[in-house]
Amino acid sequence: MFMSNRIHPAWCFFVTLVGITLATFDRGTTAIGQPDAHPQRSPSQTEFYQPDEVQSVYLKVTDENMQRLLAALPERISVPASFRWREISIDNVAIRFKGNSSANPSQQHKRSFLIKFDEYDSDVRFLGLRRVSFDNGVQFGSLFSEPIITEILQDLGIKTHRCNYAKLYLNDKYQGVYVNVERIDETFLARHFPDPEGLLFKVHEGGPGSNLQYLGPEPASYTRAFSPENRSAKRGQQRLVEFIRMINETSPNEFPTRLESATELDEFLKITAVMLFSGAFDQLTGWNPHNYYLLYDTKQERWHYLPWDLDVGFCEVAFGQIRVLADWNAAWPAPGQLPNPLLDRIVANPELLQRYRKIASEILDQYFEPQSLSAILDAKYKLIQNDLQTDPFPHKRVTNPEDRSYDDVVTSMKRFIQRRHASAHQQLAIPGKKPAMSRMPQGGPPPQLIGKIQRVMRAAEQMQKNGQDVTPVQRVMERVGPLMQQGKLEEVNRLVDEALKLTGATNE
Repeated sequence: MFMSNRIHPAWCFFVTLVGITLATFDRGTTAIGQPDAHPQRSPSQTEFYQPDEVQSVYLKVTDENMQRLLAALPERISVPASFRWREISIDNVAIRFKGNSSANPSQQHKRSFLIKFDEYDSDVRFLGLRRVSFDNGVQFGSLFSEPIITEILQDLGIKTHRCNYAKLYLNDKYQGVYVNVERIDETFLARHFPDPEGLLFKVHEGGPGSNLQYLGPEPASYTRAFSPENRSAKRGQQRLVEFIRMINETSPNEFPTRLESATELDEFLKITAVMLFSGAFDQLTGWNPHNYYLLYDTKQERWHYLPWDLDVGFCEVAFGQIRVLADWNAAWPAPGQLPNPLLDRIVANPELLQRYRKIASEILDQYFEPQSLSAILDAKYKLIQNDLQTDPFPHKRVTNPEDRSYDDVVTSMKRFIQRRHASAHQQLAIPGKKPAMSRMPQGGPPPQLIGKIQRVMRAAEQMQKNGQDVTPVQRVMERVGPLMQQGKLEEVNRLVDEALKLTGATNE
């Protein structure tokens, strides 16, 4: 469990207990899908994702296939490989690079990996898992954000992915410390939900409608944003459109009741608070509506928001332009200049807003008290500190270029924790008036403009990762916010086009 002002100080770590329910799921099968003669000695998923243990994972790829992986970039192809963890070895798995940064041919950091056990044989599993992934953890919020955030969510009863640390060896060469992140797929659904065939949609890079803005009745309008992740989702895209329409067009009087019946509302409000307090802005609940899943459980007839890719967090000003601490008000949780129909409507309803604030206040005191949370961060750092000394890749994070070592990362994260708690406590105690930056012109900007702004943000992030100067882009985009507030959308559109040209991104 996480420490709080009501819990004994020695109780530092949250220990994942969900594995108890997985005993029969894990034990009956070995890595290659055959009966295990000694099921009582079989390792489990719980051990693989044990939060206070650093795993060692060994991958082997032939030189020829390694060259194929690199030569194909920026396309991320899969090649055969072998996988080993402890005494379990699996041959003929599929391996590919994972994530946009790892797809960059000139990437200087370690690359993330995705392993698919069932790519070449649909029956193959590893501890019952179809896939595992190893995130490099250096691009945005360090190695620490995702493990801390996910453990808070788990302790709150949120159905989210598990993760811990792994030392990764590629052809016996040490690649460094990675975040071992559970995948959200059919196996995840079967473990968490009564309906393993629920409709699962992924929002990866954003796009029109990714902020849950209604674009019309045709499912094709949303396909760039929402990727169907299973067969049920491919058949159920109209249900997604109906959900988005409900969010946007339900009358104010009916909205709270309709939202309560369609979603796990308290679950979403808890996630909103955790994302805000941890500064995880790269979400629907933050500035950039991507890196999340929507799941419709057909048995419970409820939508679930599943956050994903939580390595962005605990930074005061990201990329020199996103003022996470100053512009994300704990009492008014709809940030930024872009419309966010779901959060905007929650904030606009006094009953729902008060419900959020009550939940947020409880979470702030229990999980984000600076001394307790800093102790958890220290424990995470201590767990991998020796392994990081020989990590062969740069010790920095791109969101905060001034952090040039892991000591710097931890120090700046602690500073953020301290300042976030103080400001959030004051904001929730005295909400005041709604911040001006959360107000939008009537109706908000059109979806096409939203899409262009999102492309600028993604392109600027990529420039920053590549070590390019993004100052000219920042100067242009700094003028967008005030003009957006004034409703001068024509001028905003001109500036965004100018910023797109500076980044070299295409103006689709």
